[in-house]
Amino acid sequence: MYNVMLADDEILDLRGLERFIPWEELQMNVAAVVNSGLAALEYMKTNIIHILITDIRMPIMSGLEMSRKALQLHPHLKIIFISGYEDFQYAQQAMQLNAQSYVLKPINDEEIIQALHKVKAQLEQETQRTLLENAYHKTLPAIKNDLLIQLYEGQLDWKANAAMLTEQYGIKLSQSELTVAYIEIDDLSWKLNTYEEHEAKAIVNRVYQVIDQRCRQHDICTLCKLSAHQFVMMVESNQQYTQLLNDLIREIASTFPITITVGLGNAFSSFEQVQISYQQAQKALDFKMLVGKSIVIRYGDMEVNHVKEVQHWEMALDALFVEMSNYHLVQIHDELEHLFTIIRNMNSKVKVYNSFIQIISKLDAYLANINEDLFQMPGIQLEGLHIISKFETIDDIKTWIRKKVFEISELLHLKKQKKNNRLIESINIYVEEHLHENIALRDISNHFSFSSNHFGVLFKQGVGINFSDYVVNRRMEKARSLLQDHQYKIFEIAARVGYKNQTYFSRQFKDHFGMTPGDYRKQS
Repeated sequence: MYNVMLADDEILDLRGLERFIPWEELQMNVAAVVNSGLAALEYMKTNIIHILITDIRMPIMSGLEMSRKALQLHPHLKIIFISGYEDFQYAQQAMQLNAQSYVLKPINDEEIIQALHKVKAQLEQETQRTLLENAYHKTLPAIKNDLLIQLYEGQLDWKANAAMLTEQYGIKLSQSELTVAYIEIDDLSWKLNTYEEHEAKAIVNRVYQVIDQRCRQHDICTLCKLSAHQFVMMVESNQQYTQLLNDLIREIASTFPITITVGLGNAFSSFEQVQISYQQAQKALDFKMLVGKSIVIRYGDMEVNHVKEVQHWEMALDALFVEMSNYHLVQIHDELEHLFTIIRNMNSKVKVYNSFIQIISKLDAYLANINEDLFQMPGIQLEGLHIISKFETIDDIKTWIRKKVFEISELLHLKKQKKNNRLIESINIYVEEHLHENIALRDISNHFSFSSNHFGVLFKQGVGINFSDYVVNRRMEKARSLLQDHQYKIFEIAARVGYKNQTYFSRQFKDHFGMTPGDYRKQS
């Protein structure tokens, strides 16, 4: 309901307007009836008024003067002037105040109703525009996060988007060199196992809030979330910001039951080199297995032999996990033999034991990406892992690991057969319910607790097309259906199917159906 104020020094005119206009049908409410400009202003100081209907000529304070002051209180106020004087000078002044209508006395009910319909349409249009603007501003942080991820991963054309990133998000090159800092929460798979799920999520969220707060304090506007436990940002490559990262590591360790480790890529001076530094920062974190955690690890400080050792180890583990997931029993055997060949070359008992702990940790992380919990599987309990330290030979440990790997692979195989059909059905429902939103592969994979890559593969296997193509198809089909209902304008239909930019929507619609939305509506 829209609130209306009637202001006129002639009581009969006021009562007539109040009684004979069908206010309820117009979805309007006469909130106040006053006979002076001073009384009108006094009411509007503490109450919301959407529409003001006022006589131009009133004693002490004219309707024109009162309207000027009322607009200062409510800039979006809609005004309809009434006057018994057919004088162009009054009409001209009324128009200067952006009056919606100018009605002469004696008042014609149809004329005033027509003016109110016009005002109502304007208010509804402004309300819709405000809702769309608010929705857009709410999505800005997510849009910025996605743009930054694209920048780090080399998927964003920096030159084409430089103005937007600089002006809208404050992302720009520093006068000194920059480096990418890749932040990862350590041992998340088991350190928070003693907490309830909501408590663990709250801890992880607070860790991110602390990191975000420190970035804001140091004017770092390039922080983004890659996942719940991995974050990345650009910092200046100097001692001050290295100290900031070390301070952040200490603050997290002293405040929370978890720690973070930071990987630093090499310095760069142009955004064309961001992706290289980002990839180096990722690789620096791989050295955590060898050099420890809760520290800053510089990619440039790693020795060549460490690089090769980590690469071989990571490749062997990745290959083993893939074969386990696919239930390839012969290949599982071969990859285990390869992995143990690497382990036998380790020259330290501590390294050997640590390598097996890493196998379990990496396996847990891998299973989490496919929505499985290692420590909820039969025969795998966290406290039971201490048995590894009691084995006296590599062969003893190998026998134990081998048995568990085959058991897990068989369990995954049985669960996968039941799960895939239910998953695709749930994804279809989710997409239909969220077509009006920005449905990114990363977001929906997080929603269903998968990694983006694994989710994309699962979806294509189940549906036959890429997820992004599927979403576009569903949006276009829904848009085509909505275009047959002429109550919706094209920009409203674009918003309903997830497009903030009508031009981009029209271009995609034409690519899809061979004609613009407007042409399709005419044909249908």
